[in-house]
Amino acid sequence: MNTRHTHLVKVHDLSIAFPGVRNPDPVPVVKNIEFGIRDGEILGLIGNSGSGKTMTAMAIAGLLPDSARIISGRISFAGENLLTMNRRRRRMMLGSDIGVIFQEPSTALDPLCKVGKSLDEILECHGNKDRADRRAKILAILSMVGFTDPEDIYIRYPHQLSGGQRQRVLIAGAALLSPKLLICDEPTSSLDTVTTVAILALLKDICHRLHMTVLFISHDLSAVRNFCDRVIVMRGGEIVDRDSAEEMLSHPHSGYTAELLTNARLDPRTLGLTRASVDYSSSPILTARHLAARYDNSAKTVLSDINLDIYPHEILGLIGSSGCGKTTLSKTVLGLIPHTGSITCTGGRIGAVFQDPVSCLNPAHSVMWHLKEPLIAARKRMSSRDMKIRIEKALTDVGLGSEYLTRLPSALSGGQRQRVAIAMCLILEPFVIMADEPFSSLDASSASEILKLLPRINREKGTSIVLITHNIHIVRQICPRVIVMDRGSVCEEGLTSEVLQNPQSEALCNLLNAERRLHGDNH
Repeated sequence: MNTRHTHLVKVHDLSIAFPGVRNPDPVPVVKNIEFGIRDGEILGLIGNSGSGKTMTAMAIAGLLPDSARIISGRISFAGENLLTMNRRRRRMMLGSDIGVIFQEPSTALDPLCKVGKSLDEILECHGNKDRADRRAKILAILSMVGFTDPEDIYIRYPHQLSGGQRQRVLIAGAALLSPKLLICDEPTSSLDTVTTVAILALLKDICHRLHMTVLFISHDLSAVRNFCDRVIVMRGGEIVDRDSAEEMLSHPHSGYTAELLTNARLDPRTLGLTRASVDYSSSPILTARHLAARYDNSAKTVLSDINLDIYPHEILGLIGSSGCGKTTLSKTVLGLIPHTGSITCTGGRIGAVFQDPVSCLNPAHSVMWHLKEPLIAARKRMSSRDMKIRIEKALTDVGLGSEYLTRLPSALSGGQRQRVAIAMCLILEPFVIMADEPFSSLDASSASEILKLLPRINREKGTSIVLITHNIHIVRQICPRVIVMDRGSVCEEGLTSEVLQNPQSEALCNLLNAERRLHGDNH
């Protein structure tokens, strides 16, 4: 342990502000906060979206947006003030001294670069000129974060990976140079429970083995409880609570922390959710037979002999570990991936709600533009007045008012962006919605709002929903039927109560065991 400094990082009186929209005076988003991160400690930072967690972490990393202004404070790293440090030296600290795992893997990875190239640049930029050595180190770190075939991952593009696989690539990149401080911004939000448990165990092992200090930002309070030594709670840019992880999350000091814990459970029973009834003696509205798919530059099959039936008015759960093929199956049904086999639809359109609301919205255009685009693409012939009425109805259906039509995505919260994405799907009145991890990138409060919205759409509009999720607890409560996937194939399917009560496959047993380890009795 470094005996000269009891804290690796010390934040003193830090305030961060952004210029106002109509007022030139800066609007504070972080307000006079103070805390320290001890050498070798894992410190959790929790709070709802907009609480200032990520801005605080990015200030430490030196990655604040250009428009942000630090209006007061000091940030010390191993005794040196980061805010007065030479810009080039501070930039070179990224990777070697401070590693960052970003929240949105789809936007953090270059879509034009293969995984190997992206990771290779990290080593090359920090002075490693030996190409063979760089490749060996990259393959070793890919194996360390859980890829069983690192050679295959090395040559893939980000779009050819699942959300969980992309997140593991980011973790590999952040750990490549063994930094002293690892900032983890929602590193497990897109991962299934098995992978979450494995990644948390990996990060904790690296932390202790390499004497690495971790700042862990997360909406998953179960992960925080099991992973962190201490927890800081933020609200509205201020620190409102702090204590050991076990004490804070077992006996919250403030009403706000208690509310976070309640929302984090995402319990459909306490949210009063009801869904449409399903008649399984009726004919399916969508049938797929013997679906198979693979990516162009890979000999590896990602879907193999999949059979799928979706019934009227049902919410069908689709679960499995990251990389098992859930998202690929969804994209195949949507016609986005070449495949063999047959897909038969007896209804109308198939809609999609994608995992990441940030990457599916154009940052340069308003909500109105986003809701017009599906109508234009579908060649809907209607007057401007009728189009406006339909757009406003789609917003109303997802719980947003017409005042949101002029807003850009950057002016929306995570939950509001996801609602806009759902409105884009609903505006064409689909008979089936493929909802791919619609809660994973949201804080607990926003996730509970979306969880209430989807069954309401199912109940009021009779829309069938295929819910792809890592949250088995939600599937258990709102999905009468479930499909379990493993390595590109269906390994179990049937009524949810029967499948989850008597698991027959190793894949499902692993998921259920990981859920118990991560959530304990909370679920």
